[in-house]
Amino acid sequence: MKFNNLFKPGKIGKLTLKNRFVMGAMGVGFAEISGKPTQRTVDYYEERAKGGFALIITEVTRVQHDEFCTPFEPSLALDEYIPDWKKVTEAVHAHDTLIFPQLHQPGRQYTKTVLGHDTSAPSPLACPVFDETPHELTTEEVWDNIRLFGDAAVRAKKSGFDGVLIHSGHGYLVQQFLSQFTNKRFDEFGGSLENRARFACEICKDIKKKCGDDFPVIIKLAAEEKVPGGLTISDSKIFAKYFEEAGYDAIEVTLCTYASLDWMSAPEDLPMGFNAYNAEEIKQGVSIPVIAINRINTPEIAEDIIASGKADFVSISRQSLTEPAFPNKTKEGKISEIAPCVQCLQSCMGYMTDPDYLSACCLVNPRVGHEAEYTFDPVAEEDIKDVMIVGSGPGGLYAAYAAAKRGHKVTVYEAQDKMGGQMRIAPYPPAKSLFAAPLRYWIQEGKKAGVEYILNTEVTKELVEKNDPDVVVLATGSVQAKPNIEGIDGENVLMAHDVIEGKVRVGRKVLIAGASLLGLETADFLRERGGRHSTLIDMIDTVDYGILGVGTHLKARLDSNNTEYILGATIKKFTSDGAIYDQNGEEKETGGYDNVVIAMGNKSYNPLEAELKDLDLDLYVIGDAVKPGQANKATEQAAAVAFKL
Repeated sequence: MKFNNLFKPGKIGKLTLKNRFVMGAMGVGFAEISGKPTQRTVDYYEERAKGGFALIITEVTRVQHDEFCTPFEPSLALDEYIPDWKKVTEAVHAHDTLIFPQLHQPGRQYTKTVLGHDTSAPSPLACPVFDETPHELTTEEVWDNIRLFGDAAVRAKKSGFDGVLIHSGHGYLVQQFLSQFTNKRFDEFGGSLENRARFACEICKDIKKKCGDDFPVIIKLAAEEKVPGGLTISDSKIFAKYFEEAGYDAIEVTLCTYASLDWMSAPEDLPMGFNAYNAEEIKQGVSIPVIAINRINTPEIAEDIIASGKADFVSISRQSLTEPAFPNKTKEGKISEIAPCVQCLQSCMGYMTDPDYLSACCLVNPRVGHEAEYTFDPVAEEDIKDVMIVGSGPGGLYAAYAAAKRGHKVTVYEAQDKMGGQMRIAPYPPAKSLFAAPLRYWIQEGKKAGVEYILNTEVTKELVEKNDPDVVVLATGSVQAKPNIEGIDGENVLMAHDVIEGKVRVGRKVLIAGASLLGLETADFLRERGGRHSTLIDMIDTVDYGILGVGTHLKARLDSNNTEYILGATIKKFTSDGAIYDQNGEEKETGGYDNVVIAMGNKSYNPLEAELKDLDLDLYVIGDAVKPGQANKATEQAAAVAFKL
């Protein structure tokens, strides 16, 4: 397939972009807590500039120092950070790439607990996520906020940015003025469509006044909010016309608010490019360029959007985390070499909303945030090592690929006749088919780098001694836990992995022991196959469906099948058609099931570590062999090993 349209130059204002690829804004959290950009910020954006993007949009960037939506949100609210931003823009410009900051005010969408003061909004309506009533901005305070955007744009220009983007999506302050869902005012900033557009329009006018008409300004517009009474495409088509009249040079078309965040980082059960129809609707009414965004993960989808006239540019967001060189590999026809985003959200959205992390990474590309530290520069000849990797799950495969690409001699041993570990069956449940793609990618690229893969071979101490490697990486993973509960060996009792792999036949009515992700995905798997009905039983009190988007869609699918739950229950015995359990100090029984399926977690499988400790070699244990967890932990640990060898 040819991608001619993607590599035609395009214009935004007076700027010429070398191709139609925009790197979309995503929170990564690499600034200092003060908002000062760091060397990690520089390295992260430069890596994507090297990869061929025509324009990079930064993550949300403060226009007011004490207003932000993540603790490590960078800032253009202070003159003192201009020299640090210059390092970012100069690094990006060195690769013939343009860069805009995404100027941002959170409005009601954060919390006083972190900010240290009340949030502010057009009207005193609490965000459904944070449930804190904001301060209602006075008319004068609204004008003050307009000037804050203009002043931040001045700093951006002084920092070497080529233009700015105003964030009027995902429910933040500018969008809050546009939407009747959040704006109940009756001054010049409320009521009519014209009045609700005024805040965004005056921001553009203030920037143009301060920075010049030739300084481009893009607006990121939520075409739909996906909430009752919120913005619809009908509203947004009119707002787009107002924005063009006000002087905006392009519109990036997104969707949602915090009350509908599962649409922002959509999981696999929404089709690729699903929001392009909104970009097409907006484009019909304006003459300025339109940028499409949301799940544009393949060159084919991107080319179709441009070729069919739905948009003038495509914004590649989470896929640019996974594959910084997406444009260059597309141009070179190396489509199969593009590292695939699987929309898992584990290390991007998952980490950004986890207080223990608050900065992003990537399951498939754990170099995110470590671009300068983890390089594929070849090792010196005298430093080449013989590396033996035991296990071919995500940790083992990534370690093999990365180490071999750096020049080490790598052999992977797998006890089974197929590679992939537990990730091999991860694509089997609904809306998870993309999980097969990283396995293909790591094996393909590993083979190119010289990795030897040996199957059907159980590694023993004797085999290690015979091969005499310099390094052994134990990536032996985990196995399903099978607790010592009476009746667990009954003929009606099955293991979840066997069910998902199709090794056993399951009846129509099923009791699943375990309501963690394995149990939930097993229920979803059974729902899809003939509408089998599941009841999940667990000692937990509340079900955690997982990361927003992936989890909310999983819950919706299970609810559609009337999936039932028995929570706060400790199983005492499995019977021929169910289980006996304790709940609130009372013994109870549930029955009438064709099968019981065990989904009670995993336990580490690591039989070799103790045996190999005394050998003269470097020994590492990674992934589930250390502690069962998500696949992103395995690849992060694999990277930490592979890039230090």
